[in-house]
Amino acid sequence: MKLKALVLTLLLVLLQPIAWPALVQAATAQDGSALSTRLAQRDLWVEHIFWVRNYVIANQSGRPEQARAAADGVVANATAIANSIAPLYGQPAADQLLKLLAGHWGAVKQYSNATLAKDAAARTTAVDDLTRNAGAIADFLAGANPYLPKDALVGMLQAHGGHHVAQIDQLAKADFSGEAVTWGAMRSHMLVLADTLTAALVKQFPDTF
Repeated sequence: MKLKALVLTLLLVLLQPIAWPALVQAATAQDGSALSTRLAQRDLWVEHIFWVRNYVIANQSGRPEQARAAADGVVANATAIANSIAPLYGQPAADQLLKLLAGHWGAVKQYSNATLAKDAAARTTAVDDLTRNAGAIADFLAGANPYLPKDALVGMLQAHGGHHVAQIDQLAKADFSGEAVTWGAMRSHMLVLADTLTAALVKQFPDTF
């Protein structure tokens, strides 16, 4: 499939409404450790898009030192996200999630680099990798928690990938107004993802929360 068709597919997924279980709504009514977990997850997932955006901007602006620092931030954040599940699922599960998150970052970084190099083939490969990785992360999360529906996770994670692709393309074209809209959508999307994960954890481990 050509790159434009792949990007269009991701963006169409991004625009589709996703049906979430009632447990997502419960995330707004949590207190105590559940609320603390929810807020911590929100911070972690928003930091993910913050550091990725910093990398893309530095990369496209020809600032390699800033790009390296941002890439380090992405990795540190991914480690923190993965380790956040260790108390509930164990360190091996956290290590597995980190590998999956590394695959996500690798595909996004490749798309950013390929866009800068105007390498259409590499861009297509990156989108393919991003799409496959979304499925792999959804498999992992749904397998770990019965309250996380795989189909909904796939849709959400593919939409997240679509946000990255759209943002990189907009920044490359100096479409800063369009990128500002995408950033707002990305942030809102991350909050929903964090709330969804937290609500599922609370339901799966009621004695912990």
